[in-house]
Amino acid sequence: MFGLLIKGIMMRNSGKAPTMAVWIISLVLFIVALAAHFGLVRVGEPIATWSWIVGLGLLLLACRVKGL
Repeated sequence: MFGLLIKGIMMRNSGKAPTMAVWIISLVLFIVALAAHFGLVRVGEPIATWSWIVGLGLLLLACRVKGL
């Protein structure tokens, strides 16, 4: 049963393009980092910096891993 579930997930998302959830998470992180850079919102420096790093890393990883 577990094998069928995995196979169904892989068949549904068989390309290397990131899923919609990954795009949305990366977009939110990008908007947070951009807004902090231009002073539209006040967030701590580590949060703004890590938003760039995590968002880009997530997109790069999602393009390499099937089904992410």
